[in-house]
Amino acid sequence: MNFPEIWQNWRTDMDAWLRHDAPKALLILLVAILLTRLLRRATNRLLRYSESQPPPSGLRARQLHTMAGVIYSVGALLILFVAALQVLPLFGLDMKPLLASAGIAGVAVGFGAQTLVKDVINGFFILLEDQYELGDAVRAAGVEGTVEGMTLRRTLLRGGDGALHIVPN
Repeated sequence: MNFPEIWQNWRTDMDAWLRHDAPKALLILLVAILLTRLLRRATNRLLRYSESQPPPSGLRARQLHTMAGVIYSVGALLILFVAALQVLPLFGLDMKPLLASAGIAGVAVGFGAQTLVKDVINGFFILLEDQYELGDAVRAAGVEGTVEGMTLRRTLLRGGDGALHIVPN
């Protein structure tokens, strides 16, 4: 082995990467950070708006608070995912096998978590469309009761007999 030649080749490769790919990676990361901060600012503005609502619309404030959290989480995840897809090839990683594996794993998780995803989407639309509020008397999934709590995943109903029913959205 010729160590000086190996060292020279490694140094040449590193210099080329620092000149050509490092600025691209830095720019991608800076744009991702900027987009994440803009998303945080927008969701914080939504939170401030929800907190400025008068007391009678307190439920709407909770709905806006929940939606702001969901919007930020999904948006930040999407920004980081796209940034990773852009940066990793700059380090010499082939993204095709990774994307194929992620697609197969996504299908498997999708089948396994189908009801969870359905419940979350239904919960999002229940909040968005203001289908019912805390204190409303509703009938859901064969259970009648008063709505005591709501999340994106489930609704808590207090039945006439005092029993608490957890109904998936």
